[in-house]
Amino acid sequence: FVKEKNGGKTWRTSQADTREQWSQFVRKTEGWLYAVQTLRNAITANTFLATTVLTLLTLISGRIWDILRTSARGSIGREQLMAQFVAITICMLSSAYGFLQSARLMTHAGFMFPVNTGTKVDSLIRRSQNTQWIGLRWLYVSLNMFVWTIGGDTAFMVSALAFTQYFRKIDSAPKDAKPKDIIA
Repeated sequence: FVKEKNGGKTWRTSQADTREQWSQFVRKTEGWLYAVQTLRNAITANTFLATTVLTLLTLISGRIWDILRTSARGSIGREQLMAQFVAITICMLSSAYGFLQSARLMTHAGFMFPVNTGTKVDSLIRRSQNTQWIGLRWLYVSLNMFVWTIGGDTAFMVSALAFTQYFRKIDSAPKDAKPKDIIA
């Protein structure tokens, strides 16, 4: 977000710009069938990601619950495991929420395409991209929480540093693709 606030272009803003231009193209060419098929595929992908995240959370919850039931109350390991479980749960629920919000916004946009001539659909498409990005980001952060739970504090620190570098790399605009050139 820092790059964006300073006027810089990131991958997320490039994707949002492209989706908004796609929305304008669909409206201009009246390609409703194309729009509905594309949105259907995107909605399916987002709901798949959300249900996968929730399924994984359910499996993890069952395993951690078994460990917590059998460990001694008040032990440091138990308290740390509870904190790790809460961190994993928050990240994964936030991820699923982001994916579901993206699907919800795309569903609204699909119904509005043929009847809305303004920029409301463009705004919904942009917001759906942003919520999908947030869902993915929370999913990536939850991986750090898994590493913390499985590998301990040192593995968590190494993982956090590696993910920081990864996020810096992916948070730059694509060098060879220019959204304005795609739709001409």
